[in-house]
Amino acid sequence: MRQTRETVDLFLQYGRVEDAEQYMEIRRLLFQENGYNIRKLNQAYFAFHGSYGTGAAATSPIGKKLERLRTQLPDLKSFLETVRWFTSEADLDRALASLE
Repeated sequence: MRQTRETVDLFLQYGRVEDAEQYMEIRRLLFQENGYNIRKLNQAYFAFHGSYGTGAAATSPIGKKLERLRTQLPDLKSFLETVRWFTSEADLDRALASLE
């Protein structure tokens, strides 16, 4: 699914919306043939399943960075006190850099 998402993102980056839609349908059929019944594979599917950095379709590096930050802090309270002020990925990167 991650490969599908990355390929779709690449198509969309170059404005090839129809190619992205055709590719998603081809991949949906492949998933269906392998026992994964997805009614419709589209950008809404990716938004709902995996855009938060932890799902199989996620392409964002934020989830892994947050996991790394959590391991660097002594407890959940410290982690939450740190991340509550984040407004961007750059904030997360700065926090990681200061701990590593």
